[in-house]
Amino acid sequence: MLRGTVTALTRSADAAGVLVVGGLLTLLTWVVTPIWVGGALLFPPLVLLAPLALAPAFVARGYFVRVLTAGIATGNADGAPPFVAWNELYRNGLKSALLSAVLLAPLVLGAALAALAIGALGNGLVDLASVAEPVRAALGGGGVAAVGAVAGGLVGTVAAAYLLAFAYVRPAALAAFAASGRLRDGLHPRRVGRVAGSGTYATAWLVAAATLGAGYTLAGPFVPLVVGVALVFVVHVAAHGLYGRGAATALEVVDAGDEDGVTDPTAAEAVRVDRSDGPERPPTPEVPPMVQTGRSVPLGRTGVRETGAGGTRAGRARVDDSVPDGPGGAVGADGGFDWNAPDGKSVDRDGVSPDDTASGEFEWDVDVDDREDKN
Repeated sequence: MLRGTVTALTRSADAAGVLVVGGLLTLLTWVVTPIWVGGALLFPPLVLLAPLALAPAFVARGYFVRVLTAGIATGNADGAPPFVAWNELYRNGLKSALLSAVLLAPLVLGAALAALAIGALGNGLVDLASVAEPVRAALGGGGVAAVGAVAGGLVGTVAAAYLLAFAYVRPAALAAFAASGRLRDGLHPRRVGRVAGSGTYATAWLVAAATLGAGYTLAGPFVPLVVGVALVFVVHVAAHGLYGRGAATALEVVDAGDEDGVTDPTAAEAVRVDRSDGPERPPTPEVPPMVQTGRSVPLGRTGVRETGAGGTRAGRARVDDSVPDGPGGAVGADGGFDWNAPDGKSVDRDGVSPDDTASGEFEWDVDVDDREDKN
């Protein structure tokens, strides 16, 4: 498990680009975010720059969500994903931050109440003399201090336990969110509990925790040389890949209407992604990552066909009659494109109308009264 995840970055289609961009985003997160927070405290209007100042952190978080998604789906068999579709990375990173904020909200609320109580006691707003006297009489002169120390230790223990539980549950919640892309699934108690209670996830979490600890230890001395920053990014990629692999046994992603393909029909909490409620016209397929990263540009075999009064003739023969349609498929000989004749009829690629195959003519529409045959 660890070996396959650690080497995922080396098997990426754009390993060098991912390492450079990821390291740069990590460095900007460490530098820009604290500067913005300090500036916002001194000059509150700087809060308006939050979407820009937090962009490196959101994009990095979104990339880790993408790594986790690939770990659930394929176990990162194709290597670490490239940095493409940055708007999606930003949105998923924002959702990841919101998920963490919701999970930490009880601890933050408890800390705020404790701070208010301490402030009230320090300002004399609450008189504890009636309580302090019995404690002093029972425990002696240092009784009040002892009770205060015990109370402080109890609060610290509860806070530490909550943070440990957060560190364990948050990746499980993030996996539930990553599997479906819906933030509410990351906050679904039964779904998150199903992942967190999985033995495979527990093992993966322990391995990821050890990986993070070792990685930070090794990267610490090299952070001033910037090399350590890139190493921290690599360690986080490996950890999120492990989270995805561990959660894969508890999360199953299937398309709506394809429930027959579920390998575990009794899993009531299997994640089902409904892609049927999207727009009627599907979005244009994204350019392949290899093209976006500038590694290669696939050149398809094209052909030119000319038409004349007597029919058609091939200018350059095609090996087949299909043309590529995006990164994963092909369309028929007509290319999925309807040529519009001047009278509004549909014609094929050779300019031949289905209603009038004898003429074989295609008439171009020009901005003059007379029309001429461009063939």
